Amino acid sequence: MRAVPAENAPGSAPGAIPTPEASLPRISVQSLIGPDGIAGPERFREFLRAASRQCRRLVDCETVRIWVVRSGGRRLVAWDFPDGSSPRELRRNRAEGLVGWVLRTGESLRLAAGEPRPSGLVGDPERDRSALVLPLYRSTRAKPGSPSSSEAFAAIECLGRNGGPFTSADFDRLEVAAEGVAFALDYALLSQEIERRALEKDVLLDISRALSAPFELEDVVEATFSSLRQVIDYDAAAIYLVSRGTQTLELVSEHGYPEGSESAFDLQIGQGIVGWVAKSGQPVIVPDVRRDARYVAARLGTRSEIAAPLMVEGRVIGVFNLESDHEDLYHEGHLELLLAFAAQAALAVERARTARALVEQRRLERDLAIARDIQRSFLPASAPRVPGFDLAGTSISHDKVGGDYYDFIAVSDTRLGLAIADVSGKGIPAALIMAGFRMSLLAEIRNEFAIRAVMRKVNQLLHESTERDRFVTAFYGVLDWRNSMIIFSNAGHNPPMVLRADQTGEELSEGGVALGVLEDAHYEERPVALHPGDVVVMYTDGISEAEDEHAEQFGPARIEQVVRANPTHTARELTQDIVAAVLDWAGAKGPGDDLTLIVLRALKPAG
Repeated sequence: MRAVPAENAPGSAPGAIPTPEASLPRISVQSLIGPDGIAGPERFREFLRAASRQCRRLVDCETVRIWVVRSGGRRLVAWDFPDGSSPRELRRNRAEGLVGWVLRTGESLRLAAGEPRPSGLVGDPERDRSALVLPLYRSTRAKPGSPSSSEAFAAIECLGRNGGPFTSADFDRLEVAAEGVAFALDYALLSQEIERRALEKDVLLDISRALSAPFELEDVVEATFSSLRQVIDYDAAAIYLVSRGTQTLELVSEHGYPEGSESAFDLQIGQGIVGWVAKSGQPVIVPDVRRDARYVAARLGTRSEIAAPLMVEGRVIGVFNLESDHEDLYHEGHLELLLAFAAQAALAVERARTARALVEQRRLERDLAIARDIQRSFLPASAPRVPGFDLAGTSISHDKVGGDYYDFIAVSDTRLGLAIADVSGKGIPAALIMAGFRMSLLAEIRNEFAIRAVMRKVNQLLHESTERDRFVTAFYGVLDWRNSMIIFSNAGHNPPMVLRADQTGEELSEGGVALGVLEDAHYEERPVALHPGDVVVMYTDGISEAEDEHAEQFGPARIEQVVRANPTHTARELTQDIVAAVLDWAGAKGPGDDLTLIVLRALKPAG
C-alpha cells in the first residue's frame, strides 16, 4: 500500500516519466460549454466520459470513475462508462470505500490487488482489484509539502491496472491530468448550480403567479406537482391536508403510488413520517426509509423521503411529501426548495379550501332552505276548530332544520288525531326520518282504526328503513270530542300532562318503547276522560330539558307552573307563555334543541 499526500506525490527517476505537456491533451473547459454558455447534463456526462477515457489511457486500467461529493457532503455520485454498455449512475455513502477514505483524509492511495487497506476504511467493494485514487480540489494548491488550502470535492478512482500494479509513473501522470479534470469539473458543477438556481427562481416565480389566481383545490395541487418536478426528482409524491373537523390527515392527491396502497394513506396526526411532520411542524429528510421506524410503506421501491409542512399563520394545514427509489437522494438544498414551494402552496391551498368551504356552505344553506320549506309544509298552518275544545300547537327549530314534528289529523267526523314526535339527531338526516315517520303515520291511520295497531305498524316500517342508532319518540292520541275523551299510546315520548281544573294532574305515559328500536314491539292504548277546565300539554324534550346558565333543566314542573299561573289564557296564549318562559330560562345562550308543544284546553259551557 502507498498512501501519498496529495501535494507531495513521489516521482520516478528523472527522464522516466514522459513530459505531461508533450504527451497528454488537456481537459478542455470549452468542451463543456454549449451555445448558451451552460454545461448542461448531457455535456457534463460527455465530459465525464471523455475524462474517464483519457485517464484510462494514461494509466492503462480497466475502470475509471470520477466521484463527486453531493448532497451536502453525505453522498458520492459517479458515472460508469463500461465498454459496449449504457452508462449508469453510481451512488455511494460519503464515507464508504477507498474514495471515502481519500476524501476524508486528503491523501492519495496506490494499492495492489489484495494489499492491506488503510485503517479506518469503511467497506471496500473493490478489494480484489488494484487501485489508484486521487482527491480533486477546487482552489489553487499550496506549495509542495504544505496542506491543501481547501476540502476535496471529488476524486478520480482508477481500478484494475492491466499488466500489474499501479506505478509511481501512473500516479504522476494521473496527478497532472487531475488538475485539468478538477478545474473543468469545478466549472461544470458551478455552471450547473447557476443554471439550477436560475431554474428554481423561474419555477418559483411561475408557481407564485399561477397560484395567485383563483383555483380549485385539485388545480392548485396539480400545478404544484407539475412545477416541482422541474426542479426536484421524485418517483412518488403526495399532499395531505389536516382535516379541520377531526384533526386527521386527509390525502388530497398522489402521484406514483400503486393500486391497493390506499390503507397506507389513512394516517393520524403523529403517525408515519407524514404524521410526524404534521404533529411537529418540522420538515424531515430520511436518507433510507428502511432504517426509519416511522415510515409507513406505501411503495416497495421507496428508499428515501423528504417531507415539509404546509404552514399558514403558524399552524400546520397539511404536509408535502416526496419519495424516491434512490437511497439518500434528498439534501438540504432540496429541502430549502421544497419549503419554498410549500409556502406558496399552503396559501393557495388554504385559499382554495376556504373558497370551497364557502361554496359548500352556500349550497348547504340552499339545501337547508329547501328542507326547511318542505318541513314547514308538514306542520299545520293552524289548529282546527273542535267543538268544546281550544287547541293550539307550535314548533320552533333550534337548527335551520329540526327533528320535531306535531300534527292535527282528521280521523272521522267526531275524532281528531293529535301527534307529537321527536327524531333522534338533528339537521337534514333527522328531518328526512321525520318525513318518513309522518308519511307512515298518515298511511297507517287511514288503514287502521286501533291506535296500538297504528303504532306497531309504524314501528316496523321505521325499524326496516333506519339505522339502529336512529329512532323516533312519539305520542299519538285521538280526541273524541263528542265523548270528551282522548285515547292515546305513548312510544317512549315525554309524557304529556293532564292538568285538571281541580288542581290535580296525571301523566300520559302508557304505550311502549320508542319507534324503530325493536322490530316486534307492542304498544298499549288507554282512554282518558277530559272535563271542562282541564288542560293537556304535549311537548318535546327541547321544552323540558332546556338549561339555564347553571345547567339546571326547565323541567315538567315549571311547565305546569306556567299553565296554572294563567288559568284564563287560551291554548294559543299558553303556547306562547311556555315558549317565553323557556327562552327566559335559557338566557343568552338560548335553548339547545327544538321547542315543540301542543296545548289542548277543555272549554267550560257558555253562560
